[in-house]
Amino acid sequence: MSRTANGTEGSTATIPQAHHQAAAHPNPAAGHQGAQRGARTICAAISRWLLTIAMGFEAAVVALLLVLSLIFTCVFKRRNEGVGSASVTELVNPHLGAPSFAFICGCVVLVAMLMLIVHGAARVKQRNTLLFLLVFVTIAQILWIAAVGLTTYDYPDSRSLIDGADALLTGDTARYSPDFCLPGTQSEVCLSRPHDVPSPHAYFSYYPFQTGPMLWYVFAGSIFGSHNIIAFQILNAFAITGLVAALWRLGTLIGLDDAGHAALAALLATCVPLLMFATFVYPNAVGFSITMAGVALIAQAFRTQRAWQCVLALVGGFLVCGVGVILKSTFIILMLAAIIGIVLVVIANRKWWQGAVALVSFGGAYMLTKLPVRIIEHITHQDFGKGMPMLSWITLGLNEHEGTTPGWWTAIPLNTYHKTHGDYGQQAQVAQEFVMERMRHFVHDPGDAVDFFSMKLSSEWAEPTFMTSLYSQLGSSAHGFTGLPQWLLSGTGAARLTSYENIAQTVLYALALTGVIAMLVSVVRSVARPMEDAMMFARTFLCAAFLGGFLCYLFWEAKGIYTLPFYLLLFPLAAYGMQTIMRATRTGVARIRGTRQEA
Repeated sequence: MSRTANGTEGSTATIPQAHHQAAAHPNPAAGHQGAQRGARTICAAISRWLLTIAMGFEAAVVALLLVLSLIFTCVFKRRNEGVGSASVTELVNPHLGAPSFAFICGCVVLVAMLMLIVHGAARVKQRNTLLFLLVFVTIAQILWIAAVGLTTYDYPDSRSLIDGADALLTGDTARYSPDFCLPGTQSEVCLSRPHDVPSPHAYFSYYPFQTGPMLWYVFAGSIFGSHNIIAFQILNAFAITGLVAALWRLGTLIGLDDAGHAALAALLATCVPLLMFATFVYPNAVGFSITMAGVALIAQAFRTQRAWQCVLALVGGFLVCGVGVILKSTFIILMLAAIIGIVLVVIANRKWWQGAVALVSFGGAYMLTKLPVRIIEHITHQDFGKGMPMLSWITLGLNEHEGTTPGWWTAIPLNTYHKTHGDYGQQAQVAQEFVMERMRHFVHDPGDAVDFFSMKLSSEWAEPTFMTSLYSQLGSSAHGFTGLPQWLLSGTGAARLTSYENIAQTVLYALALTGVIAMLVSVVRSVARPMEDAMMFARTFLCAAFLGGFLCYLFWEAKGIYTLPFYLLLFPLAAYGMQTIMRATRTGVARIRGTRQEA
């Protein structure tokens, strides 16, 4: 009893004493952990709200594009009713007006058909759906390439790059001499050259950054021959198939379920500009695909279990992105969007070393993009100089001349280059003065600013083919553009195809807007819950990359083929919108059935 009493007393006496000691001397480790949890919660909330703000801006931009697609239908003017280079122009004819009843019905029918397809395809395993999609996209592209059968290509930059690549492949580096085929030269070689193709030295003096894209022509030409147009297009087709796989992966990371993946497959498989993109004999498709593959690898870094795996994925991803940017310099926007995504992830998870690795990797990838011009200068023993300043392309994007589409190509930068004898500083000054004058004009005349930018944006984002039909016929065809190409590229067939693409474009914008808003609502509602790092990165990247592309081409030289890659970034978001609609439909049907059963 005594022992028990003493034990009891001892225990009862010890409890308040222990509490007193704990209160007097709190556990430092527990306090530190609590502070860490509090800091992590605050950082995660900051990251969420930054993403919320970005999604709000994206929703506003997509809503603007939806309105433009409803009231504008831009088509390219033709010189005649034939097919081929002689019949096409880059002059846009805007059709302004309220959407017709037939157009509205077409949108409703397309959405209904997509919902039926999604309802059935959602029951198929995602892996099988992806496999079918990749096979379908590849075959459809190759069939279109074979049907068109281009043997030559008349896009000016493509001709110059093919000429430069051919000189390297044949060892004829004399073509890179500043004295090669100067104006007025009467040699047999110069007289046999097309008069509208500048010498390689002149071309790369204008555009030194084009040495990067030329390396792709060198690569393709070394395997298939420098003038093998169809082989170049088939390489484009395989790259676009890889792009579809990258978009699928990003769709998975943003939260697509079976229905969402089925919707993504249906949207991509019915996107005619995507299936015609490969015919554009230029590295845009390959550069975009490679850059997106790098982004998918970066996203995978946030799903790894070990730090060294994360580091390898980040470094490798940015190096792959750098290769893509070499082939198309404006895709630096995608690398910047990836950095923004990583910043938001690092703010949330507080793994600051990931941010440091990403910044170093970004710097290395950016330096990689500067190598091609040095390599070509070393091989040819030439110095191409700095070329034209970046402001020259903003000059193009803000120009407005009679007989041209606002913001599209004119010879203004080339004229300035020749007037200043290639002096970089003088070119930059002329361009800066022009840009400032245009901005002052827009401030003093807001009405003209609205007219200018609405017309420019419509020509970029409300032209439903994104120039893919135009560039599918910009050359000579081995079949003379007979059969299917003739029907789809001219006459009644072209009108019907454009009508379908116009409806599909509007539906895509509507679904993307639905997806962005649904994602925005989900982020706001779950602001207190943690989000997976990979999901945070993927959502932020898609948002930042699209906004970056929109803002760039708001001021940059306009071309629908340039905005097409950023349009394709909306497809995972549109699939999320369709997923949201399908969930709401199922919920509504379930409620109706429940109400009937109760009755």
